[in-house]
Amino acid sequence: MTAIATSSLDGASPARKDLDRKGLDHCERIALFGRSGLFAIGLATAGVVAAGVGLAPVSAAAGDTLQVTNARVPASDRVGTDLPLLMTIRNDGAEADAISRVRCPIANFSEKHTVDRGEGGLAMRAVKSIPIPENKTVELTRDGYHVMLLQTRQKLVDGEKFTCAVVFQNAGTKETEVLVSSTP
Repeated sequence: MTAIATSSLDGASPARKDLDRKGLDHCERIALFGRSGLFAIGLATAGVVAAGVGLAPVSAAAGDTLQVTNARVPASDRVGTDLPLLMTIRNDGAEADAISRVRCPIANFSEKHTVDRGEGGLAMRAVKSIPIPENKTVELTRDGYHVMLLQTRQKLVDGEKFTCAVVFQNAGTKETEVLVSSTP
């Protein structure tokens, strides 16, 4: 099936909006929508269009099942220090996920850690990812899985808030508000 759409000068073509509502955003990659008013031709899979079925990306569906709450870091009056980022993650999905990366504007780097309990006491070590099992709530704590924010760029005052991007393997990126707190 062939879809023909025109592009208006403001970029808000009714035909394009209709395609987006049906989840056919893959047509955007095929069609050449421009602001010049030229015609664009997009090819769509006939079975999908004829059946009226929209296909959502897996990451978008998985992203709706994860909730990140209670994200917090301790207050610090020093710049260049390392601080634990703690949070609660609820996975209501039927598939496990994992934290693969965290980006925060207040730190130069971040590492995912776990705490091992060996013969010599507790030892923190870096891990590739933090698992989030299906239908479970995971609490990131100082003595278990957590994210270390390394080389902070500023002092962190009790009550301040900032946003971090928590990147999951399946669910994609979740923008998360983080509270600076003097209490753990």
